[in-house]
Amino acid sequence: MGDAIRYPNMGTVKKAAEIYGLSPVYIRRLCKEGKIRYVNAGHMWLVNLDSLARYFEQGDPGPAELGSTIHGIRRAVR
Repeated sequence: MGDAIRYPNMGTVKKAAEIYGLSPVYIRRLCKEGKIRYVNAGHMWLVNLDSLARYFEQGDPGPAELGSTIHGIRRAVR
């Protein structure tokens, strides 16, 4: 069963801020700048917590590739 679907570890901006001891404003700014992945679900922003962890582990790599992403989610290119 190597074809199992792996869902991202998502959390609210508030939860992400609490985990890292940061302000929600800073987390939202990282999202807006394309530095971490997120989804805007109506009025709620859901942050990809794995992406946020990689951001802090690797440092600031610059803006994410925006050509193939929508709100931080990579779309399939066919």
